[in-house]
Formats: sequence, structure tokens, C-alpha cells
Amino acid sequence: MKTAAKAIPGIRQKFFHSAAAGLLLSTIAAVCVPTIASAASPAVNAHQHDAAAAAPDAGAVLQAIYKVDGNGSDSYDVGKGVTATYWLGHQFELEGKQYFTGFAWETPVQKEGAEGGEAGPEAQVSLSEATFVLVDGSWTLAHAARDIGSMGSYEKPDEVDTNRKVAEYRTPSGKIVLAVPIAGLDNGSSYSGFDIFAFNKSWTHVGYLLAGEDNGAACSDGEVMPCVSSQGEVAFAPDEKSDMPKLVVNFTGTTISAPGETRELGADDVTTYVYDASKKAYESQ
Repeated sequence: MKTAAKAIPGIRQKFFHSAAAGLLLSTIAAVCVPTIASAASPAVNAHQHDAAAAAPDAGAVLQAIYKVDGNGSDSYDVGKGVTATYWLGHQFELEGKQYFTGFAWETPVQKEGAEGGEAGPEAQVSLSEATFVLVDGSWTLAHAARDIGSMGSYEKPDEVDTNRKVAEYRTPSGKIVLAVPIAGLDNGSSYSGFDIFAFNKSWTHVGYLLAGEDNGAACSDGEVMPCVSSQGEVAFAPDEKSDMPKLVVNFTGTTISAPGETRELGADDVTTYVYDASKKAYESQ
């Protein structure tokens, strides 16, 4: 998937400057969902048979959420001028059962008589999801929900970075935390980050982490601004004060330290994000 060019809204700039005082480029140490090996013999037990079933497609996910038949399309009008679009699918195992969640995003309701205007950087999109459970070889809808959070800018969603894998963490109580990698372009600079989701019987969006930016395409070999490039890793760490994990970001590379100057990133630039239960979101510590 190609990333779309878009500006970084103010809320993302806040996260960015709290993460490091310069321009950063991050990558995540992905925790892959275990894959299920194929049987060594023709005999296939019930669990293996279930695991082989194809996951629900985009059309099935959208129909489950919006109860509107889109003829299998991955994006269509679901009423009141709202367009729903499939965003990401994630399969996981919980208590011995196979689950699949399809995430989608939707545009705002079009109010009658309202004048259309160009959306600004603070105009996010609403998220929704449908979760299916695999029973006797068939996917059955477990639940579906709209308004599980918001993300993006200019009434467009964050673009999933398909070059990196979704990271998954299981909390002591059994919750699931996902870090979905995203990437984009802004005025010749590339940026990356993570949308964070939590599963506790249903999914909610619990934060956005702008992890970095690389200005290599805009710095013009240092003539316009210092050229910087950084790499980072995001890891889950237990939090003794919460069931939700900490998100720890370690950076390497260079960042802008002052006008016309750069410096190496190191231990002092490690940033930790903790879950704020009152806000139901991750905040920098």
C-alpha cells in the first residue's frame, strides 16, 4: 500500500515533540501472531480445520458492522452520506479459540443544508470493528461496534505501513494490546507512527504514537536544513501499576538539537508511554 501525502496535525506534533526533540524515524520490534503449522499427515483435527478457514473479507466485515449490503465492496455508502471503508484485518487466538477482527473507518454524517468545506488537519475519522469467532470451520459474528475511537486527519485515516507487522501483547488479565504501524509523507519528509488498540471483550482505539520522521527528501543535502535520520524500536513492558503495558521507545541515529545543528540520539532520548485509565488513552510519561 502506498502512503498518502498529508500534513501532521497539531495533536500529532504534540506527541512528536514529547517523544524526542527533533525529527525521528522509527521501526517496531514486531511481535508476530503465532502461525499454525500444517498437519504432517492427511488427518486433520477440528482445531486445524478451523485454522485453515479463510478469514472474512472486507465486504463481510462492513456488512456485519453497518447492516448494509455493499455487494462485497471494501468501501461504500452506508446511509446519511456516510462512506465506510475497510482498513485492517487481524487474526488472533484467545482461550483456545480463533478470532478475526476487521477494522473500518467512516466519514462524518452529512448534515442537510451544511456547506461543504475543505477538512482541516484536526478532522479525524471514526473507527468501527467487527469480530468473528471460528466455530466448526465457519466464521460466526461475535460482535460489531461503531465509534470505537478516531484517528487520522483531513477526514482521512492513517495509512497502514504494510512493510512492518502489527505487534501484539497479552496483559496479565488477558487483554490484548495492538500496535499498528502507520506511515505517511508531509512536505517531502516521511513520518511513521503507531495506532494503539486494546481488546477487552471488544476493541477500542487507545492512542496514537507519532514515532518519527526522516527529512532526507526535503533537507537538500543540508542546504535547506540539517539532514537527520533516526531509527527506533517500540517495545511492550509490564507496568506494576496497571494491567496495561508501558510502551517504551528507544531511538538511535541523529536529530536536530539546535538551528543548524544535529546530535546523536541515545539513552536520554528513551520515551515511555503509560496508559491513563481516566482518559482511556496512552500518554507520554
